Amino acid sequence: MLDRHSQGRSSDRSRLWRIRLRPTRLVLFMVGTCVLGLPIAAQAVVALLLNPLHDHPLDLAVLVATLVVAELLPIRISRAARTDEITISSTFALALAVSAPLGLVVLAQGLPTIIDDLRRGKDPLRPLFNVAQYTLTFAAARVALQLVAGDLPSSPSAFAHRHLLGIVCAGVAFLVVNHGLVGTAIALSTRVPIHQQLLDDIRFELVTSGLLLCLAPLVLVGLAFSPVLVLVVLLPIEAVRRSAMLALEREHDALHDSLTGLANRALLRAHLQAAVTHAERTGGGVVLIMLDLDHFKEINDTLGHSVGDELLIDVARRLHGSVRQDQAFISRLGGDEFAVVAAIDGVGDLQQSAAQLAKRLSWVLQEPTTLAGVRVDIQASMGIALMPEHGVTIDDLLARADVALYAAKEVRGGWSFYEPARDQHTPQRLGLLAELRDGLERGELVLHYQPKCETRSGQVIGMEALVRWQHPVRGLLSPDDFIPIAEQTGLIGPLTLVVLTQAAEQLRRWLDAGLRLHVAVNISVRHLTDLSLPAQVEQILRTHQVPAALMTLEVTESTIMKDPTRAVTVLAMLRTLGVKIAVDDYGTGYSSLAYLKRLAVDELKIDKSFIFGMLAGDDSPVIVRSTIELGHNLGLLVTAEGVENAQTWQELLPLGCDVVQGYHISRPMPGGKTIDWVRAWQPPLHTAAPPHRAAIAEHALPPGTDAPVNHESDLPGAPPC
Repeated sequence: MLDRHSQGRSSDRSRLWRIRLRPTRLVLFMVGTCVLGLPIAAQAVVALLLNPLHDHPLDLAVLVATLVVAELLPIRISRAARTDEITISSTFALALAVSAPLGLVVLAQGLPTIIDDLRRGKDPLRPLFNVAQYTLTFAAARVALQLVAGDLPSSPSAFAHRHLLGIVCAGVAFLVVNHGLVGTAIALSTRVPIHQQLLDDIRFELVTSGLLLCLAPLVLVGLAFSPVLVLVVLLPIEAVRRSAMLALEREHDALHDSLTGLANRALLRAHLQAAVTHAERTGGGVVLIMLDLDHFKEINDTLGHSVGDELLIDVARRLHGSVRQDQAFISRLGGDEFAVVAAIDGVGDLQQSAAQLAKRLSWVLQEPTTLAGVRVDIQASMGIALMPEHGVTIDDLLARADVALYAAKEVRGGWSFYEPARDQHTPQRLGLLAELRDGLERGELVLHYQPKCETRSGQVIGMEALVRWQHPVRGLLSPDDFIPIAEQTGLIGPLTLVVLTQAAEQLRRWLDAGLRLHVAVNISVRHLTDLSLPAQVEQILRTHQVPAALMTLEVTESTIMKDPTRAVTVLAMLRTLGVKIAVDDYGTGYSSLAYLKRLAVDELKIDKSFIFGMLAGDDSPVIVRSTIELGHNLGLLVTAEGVENAQTWQELLPLGCDVVQGYHISRPMPGGKTIDWVRAWQPPLHTAAPPHRAAIAEHALPPGTDAPVNHESDLPGAPPC
């Protein structure tokens, strides 16, 4: 009766029977139940065989038949994010238990269960426990009735008024023993405290099994008049069953994705909450994987939405088939985003289990598919959050898995665990966002400038503008503290315009002081794909009357490759103005020679990680040399970032690097100090050789030179001199 009268423990039962015959607490409990119940069952069956029934065979046959039919027609309901079954045979089982020999009840209830369990290849201990469990349940009901009423009805039709209170007590005993035995077995299986399991299920038991048991006296009263009246009891039960089926169908539609049939976001939250609650009780863990298909938009736009739907259905089928339902829960959140939840027993190997699951999901998606006659390779990025390591609430897990997914999509086709350092969605960051808006309005953003020197001569040819936030409470904040927030909101646009404006103002001051220095400003991905950026830059240059050729806009490889087509268009418009373009952090992104050539950039900046490695004995010198040669072959100026010492500068001299930048020259400084610093700058002794590229010499005047310059000749749209 464990799986016949347990009222909705389908997911728990699947866990319950994945056992091995070893002396665990669960096995010992089940064996003990069998030791108590099976001898009683055997004795009752033997007594029935020795004393066959002769009185009221029709009444007994009706009860047995309705019991079997009721077993075949359970009521299916939704409970706690899963579908459960309420077996309505409890009504007829109790009626038969108090009005017929115990052996008949055991046979009527036990034989179908045993045959079904053996046919399905269930664990051998399962049918034995079921027989013992419901034997003890029926025996307890009979004892309760006899204690209260003084005797047992000799047949179903012999039920009398004096038995009414007794059968109520029999129903209570039936409910208590059944609930106690089944609840204890489930608690031992799931490692939930027994008292907690029993308390959690008691209300559900009372409104389901308890109500069904209350119908048992009606069955006996009906049999006292005519066996046909038993059908009157079946009719309302059948009506309830059908209503429950319709309600379940409607709820299924509300909780499942209509395209793939997978659970939707609402059902995911319910299942995730159940998994978190279970993990808290048992000391286990939960793995949440957010999965997003790469290049899905391109497939959708190229082959059509109907083909995109076919791909989503295929992905759902693969994910669903990659794991057993009792191992992981698969859902579709919308678009091309899916989620996988897995409960892990114990947290010692939680990361390893999560990585294995992610690897399995990635593997099942690797097989190419053919859509509309086109071979399509499927790749997915996955973000992983773990409970309790990354959070203990479902909202925390969902948010942090999404953060991890964002990080994974940067490399595409892989998975990433949640890292707090990447999380931009903390309450502190949210507060900082509001403060940043106010800071922009109050003019709290300031620029610091780091010098760039010609490698051979040591002359200062320009400065890179680096934004800082002079926070009124927190002090001077670096870009890492607020730029990621601005990039994820609409603030990056106004922020970039503030930086461009301040850089142009500083250019004007340098020119007025007789210093013809370049200024470099970093551009974000959002601004690089904004077609209005060239017009904004032109307006800033005109307002401050500075030559466009003295302003360089720096973009990273990864920024360009976010939307290369649009980036090429915007950069071409900027170059038309006369603005210089530099590719920053070269070597860390995904750009190709073809894109470098299409972009027609002016400067290539080698990422400082390669410059740092030049003295470490690795392959960095080879990479730096080849990058310099590549840049020169494309006609580009090559700058080395991260020059921290004289030795690195010395290593770059024979490689032909054009420009150096780093702490060895100077740390970033406020704009007000730049003029005095440039005039006081003395190139190192090892840079006494003359410049090797004429183009470099044109970019700078010797420090302290006050020669007049024509500020108007390089302005966009200005007439030639």
